[in-house]
Amino acid sequence: MSDKKLKRRLNALLRLLIMLLICIITIYLFPKVGSFQYEYQKGMPWRYETLAAPFDFPIHKTEDELQAERKKLTENQCPIFNLNHQLAESQIRKFKTALQTFSNESTAKILNQLIEELQAIYNAGILQLPEPLDATKIQSIQIVENNIGKKIEFERVYTLKKAYSTLSEQIEKSGLPQSVREKIISLNLNNYLLPNLEFDASKTSLETLNQLKNISLTAGMVHQGDIIISKRELVTPEKVKILNSLKNEYQQNLGSTETYMRTIGGQFILVLVALMVFSIFFYYSKKRIFYNNREFIFLYGLFLATIVLGSLGYHQSINMFAIPVLFFIIIVNILIGSRSALYLLLSSTLLISYYAPNSYMYAFMQITAGIVAIFSLSQLQRRGQLIVSIFLIFMTYSLVYMAFILTQEGEIRSTHLFALIWLAINCLLLTLTYPVIYIFERIFGYTSEITLIELSNPNHPALRNLTKKAPGTFQHSLMVANLAEEAIYRIGGNPLLTRTGALYHDIGKTFDPIFFIENQSGGINPHDQCDFDISAQHIIDHVRKGVELAKKYNLPEGIVNFIRTHHGKSKVKYFYNSFKNKYPDREIDESKFTYDGPDPVSRECAVVMMADAVEAVSRTLSDKTEENITKVVDNIINGQVQEGRFINADITFKDIATVKKVFIEMLTNIYHSRIAYPKLKQEEKINTKT
Repeated sequence: MSDKKLKRRLNALLRLLIMLLICIITIYLFPKVGSFQYEYQKGMPWRYETLAAPFDFPIHKTEDELQAERKKLTENQCPIFNLNHQLAESQIRKFKTALQTFSNESTAKILNQLIEELQAIYNAGILQLPEPLDATKIQSIQIVENNIGKKIEFERVYTLKKAYSTLSEQIEKSGLPQSVREKIISLNLNNYLLPNLEFDASKTSLETLNQLKNISLTAGMVHQGDIIISKRELVTPEKVKILNSLKNEYQQNLGSTETYMRTIGGQFILVLVALMVFSIFFYYSKKRIFYNNREFIFLYGLFLATIVLGSLGYHQSINMFAIPVLFFIIIVNILIGSRSALYLLLSSTLLISYYAPNSYMYAFMQITAGIVAIFSLSQLQRRGQLIVSIFLIFMTYSLVYMAFILTQEGEIRSTHLFALIWLAINCLLLTLTYPVIYIFERIFGYTSEITLIELSNPNHPALRNLTKKAPGTFQHSLMVANLAEEAIYRIGGNPLLTRTGALYHDIGKTFDPIFFIENQSGGINPHDQCDFDISAQHIIDHVRKGVELAKKYNLPEGIVNFIRTHHGKSKVKYFYNSFKNKYPDREIDESKFTYDGPDPVSRECAVVMMADAVEAVSRTLSDKTEENITKVVDNIINGQVQEGRFINADITFKDIATVKKVFIEMLTNIYHSRIAYPKLKQEEKINTKT
């Protein structure tokens, strides 16, 4: 087996292993319960056939119902008080002792009645409510005596204020002389009235917890065969409750090993289908990416990262709206292109929606917001553009969400507005894509539009150095950039990448600028003193030195490719032909006259190769007519095609014909002849006389 075949098979095995790993991780992250086969939304018609109960199941209360029931139980819970006998006996003795000073034959009986009244008050119980309890909301209390509790109405016990009023009234009605009544009141009755019912917070809390535990989670039953909902019947809140109950029972019944394995198998097929759709997109539209290991790992790694990011809402109990699942899609859009980002959006959304409670609404929101993100950031040329795009994403999310709520609920309540807060958090997290893009640029060698704009600035050190040492080459590079940018715009491609690559394609000429004709002046040509093969090496070296210089300036790999490929594996024809003409019998070492290459692998690099050759030759024309320019353009580009310079580039013959047309139009406009303006008749007379 040849090394090339072995390498190809190893690369194929690597891609298969990566795809298998993505399947395994995605399935591991999927919920390990079966999915209910019906999708339904409140306020929408039932889209399926009439549904009958497949088995008996209870109707589960909604969370709102349970919360309301818990709240009511907590509010109506009887406070528990412990009865203190000793306190009552002590206070009654004190009161009896105090009254003995007023006792005589005429008052003894009445004073005993007052003592009995105090005894009755303490027997009923005196309490002081703790701060959290509201007397207006308490219907009854529970009194614990000798570990035995009894429930009595709250009105039957005394507060301190009520006990004081009752005892005071009895003194006033007792029939005692006025002086005696005043003396008894002056004893300060509050000294004999103390709460003998002590609030027990721990017992009350424990009793409340026990009551909460005993709340029934269900309300009614649905029996096997009962009609749950008919076809096209409106899904009302009551129907939603029954359907949710059926869904819960259905999922709880999927716990057997056999069913679990079938669930895993189904999930594997779903993930595999989504992954195959993603792969087919790239195989047929961007084969170069599919067969490039670095780009394959980058794209499929972000596919997995998007799935992992989307699963956080399910596994970490985070609101799904707060998860920025468009994060990596925006990065792919900026670094690779809108088509790749769209493929990633569609494929990943198919899987991420599996985690969402309302999968249809979630998928609709993500796809619409994702498309807005992709097309608003198709060419990111300034930082503010990202902020505008994120704002448009938020508006799209909000609009679609509100539309679904109105469709399902018929109204927008204040509770629905909390979702907008989660969506705002989602969009705020998307602003982190900007610094992350820089990291991916460095790791994978991609070049964003922002980086290209920065590189195309003439004040970049590499371009300033070129301007200073080789001004003629810099002017040539500007012309090539203008030609190539317009051509790639017409045939489709990245105009900014093409322009930036063209500006840097000849930076290697800064080392020996005098060896290149555009930098020569005064008739001095150092090639006159060199052999043809040495002259050819001086010319060829500008590519090698340009690559070294690019690495010194940390230029992205995408720009280095323009430097490396703008001559491909072509020959330095002038010196090659001159050598053959002068030494027809001598064997020629063609490697000394051939560039190292490689040939262009992208249409952008191919167009720069054409523009470089055409611009260099066209400026040597003595008569720059449209006819001569057309001949030059046709001859040069046809020669490059015949030599196979564009075999590896994704460019068609139709594209090449368009490029020729653009070059001819632009060069003709640049080198057009100046128009001879007609003279005035008065001027002609003066000229005739003179």
